[in-house]
Amino acid sequence: MNCPRCKSPNHKKNGKISERQRYQCHDCGYNYSVEIKSTASSAFVKRQALQLYLEGLGFRSIGRILGVSHVSVQNWIKKYGKDMEDLKSENEINIVELDEMHTYIGNKKNTAGSGLLLIELGKKFIDCSFGSRGTETGQQLWEKLERKKIGEVMTDHWKAYAEFLPETIHTQSKAETYTVEGYNSILRHFLARLRRKSKCYTKSIEMLKYSVILLMKYRNKELAMFN
Repeated sequence: MNCPRCKSPNHKKNGKISERQRYQCHDCGYNYSVEIKSTASSAFVKRQALQLYLEGLGFRSIGRILGVSHVSVQNWIKKYGKDMEDLKSENEINIVELDEMHTYIGNKKNTAGSGLLLIELGKKFIDCSFGSRGTETGQQLWEKLERKKIGEVMTDHWKAYAEFLPETIHTQSKAETYTVEGYNSILRHFLARLRRKSKCYTKSIEMLKYSVILLMKYRNKELAMFN
């Protein structure tokens, strides 16, 4: 776009205003921005896309409903994921329930998919870590929580837990993990990519992370746009 004042094609980028790129003319110094295309989707449509995604629809389904490209939907969700803040939690936690979940990366036929560790407290997601269902992934998760005062940690009998959780606060019992297992089912129900019998699957660990954290914040009522 040429400068509106002197019509010069010589310009440079000079920040953004209201999500629009601003330019500065090299010849006259005038600052201007490019008008939003008439076909550009509004912020309301993008919020709708995010909400539909967090209610269990895939990118292509959302695109058909809203009349937009499924690639645009994917880009919007990715941007929401990049811009969001960490999950909120208290510095003192009485009881934590921890469980793992299996999913796929890159190919639904690949049975050696990526493991997912979750933490849940009082019907609220606290944090998660991504990787294999082994000690290393669990240690990464525990390092995020070491600065908090945690009373007790409840897990099932998966052997990796005993290798990174302090014995003094760790209890292994299926009877004590029914809440977090119920919350695992929430993730599988409301994220199409986590369902076992679905044509949707995660093609990158990045989108898996964004998707899981966005849903956790949504269920925790931490996404301001929906409150």
